[in-house]
Amino acid sequence: MRRALAHPFANLLKYEIREIVDTVQKITELDPDLKIENENIGDPVAKGWPVPPFLKEILKEEIDKPGNKAFGYTHSRGNSETREWIAAYSKRFSPSIELTHKDILLTNGLGAGISIIYQMIGDGARIIEPSPSYPTHGSMESFCSEQPPLTYKLDPKNNWEPDFDDLRDKLTRHPEIVGILVINPNNPTGAVYSRETVEKIVEIAEEFELMIISDEIYFRLVYNGCQHIQISEIAKNRVPLIVMRGMSKDIPWPGARCGWFEFHNTHLDPDYKKYYDAVKKRILLEVCSTTLPQLVMPRVYDHPDFEAWIKNYNIELEKGGLEIMNKLRAIPGLRVNQTNGAFYMMPVFENGLLNSHQKLQIENKKVRDFIEELTRDTDLPLDKRFVYYLVASTGICVVPATGFFSPYYGFRVTTLTRTAEKRDDVYGRLAKAIEIYLGS
Repeated sequence: MRRALAHPFANLLKYEIREIVDTVQKITELDPDLKIENENIGDPVAKGWPVPPFLKEILKEEIDKPGNKAFGYTHSRGNSETREWIAAYSKRFSPSIELTHKDILLTNGLGAGISIIYQMIGDGARIIEPSPSYPTHGSMESFCSEQPPLTYKLDPKNNWEPDFDDLRDKLTRHPEIVGILVINPNNPTGAVYSRETVEKIVEIAEEFELMIISDEIYFRLVYNGCQHIQISEIAKNRVPLIVMRGMSKDIPWPGARCGWFEFHNTHLDPDYKKYYDAVKKRILLEVCSTTLPQLVMPRVYDHPDFEAWIKNYNIELEKGGLEIMNKLRAIPGLRVNQTNGAFYMMPVFENGLLNSHQKLQIENKKVRDFIEELTRDTDLPLDKRFVYYLVASTGICVVPATGFFSPYYGFRVTTLTRTAEKRDDVYGRLAKAIEIYLGS
């Protein structure tokens, strides 16, 4: 008899941010008149943020150049001139680091790159992930290790700071852990870590002889008086470090799919150097990442209009995040921390507030029957049940916190809604729906 075709651990791959879209599509098929508000996906373009004119001008200039270089392959590890620029660019923020173009690898967005990072971890070795965590990290680490993810808690009662006692306990009990994942600024919580927090993470990695993977895709999106602390500066000559960055969110061009890795301190550990070489070999199989965004990247970030653009972007994100926070903080039983970076917020329900009998009124009978069938599953997380009723009743689509490997019930929203009027409408209706649901 033929062997099974499907991978036996495919169930460990979860991406609730997009999976919820399938449910929404079914709902809109049953009720085409229901208007959906997509608060689930962090796409600035879809939320109406303008693409900077200087980006379009640079793209046109590159496309129109003689020779059509933008349409061909580039170096498998990334365009050499762009990698040299990235090394110099990183030193603007971390002047003391020793980084050359040889330490940098470009990938088709960080999504594809993240997969490669975990694929090349040795058998039996694990990376400990924050909880809640961006699901691509947790899913790929879990899938590649063929085990449920190993996580350390982020504490919603302490502004989503890492629970260092929990982290130390996990590291002590799991000697198979070889690295710590840090996401800063954080998706899904919107937290930005202080210097003391970053220093503590490096100290623990140094004590347990671990590498650090630092996902910093949102490092330019920081506000409310916070500062992005450069972990590469603190970790210099102390621990192996991979910094992940990319071009997609600070410049609204998520379709560019252009990310990169910086491998710091490869001289500290021969085993880390072997791992770096393994990642380089794996990236060769990708042939190359998308050429056009690589070619224009230096001109985009060095453009004289970029600093004004990013400053205004952060001002608007700060304003919107504070308005949304204040609207949701008024709901009894909901803990809402301030978003200080990126453009996400994760409110959590107090323990015991959610149960399997709560409902919202759904006018369309076909949709109501569909949701009631979905929520009959006794294993369905209670926050996912809430999310199903919310979108079917109001059209507001959010993501359950448990979809981010969260130990707490809650939901994640983006803070990208651009106008005060729209924020007042969407989050006013969301707040009212939560109150009705909790009281049902």
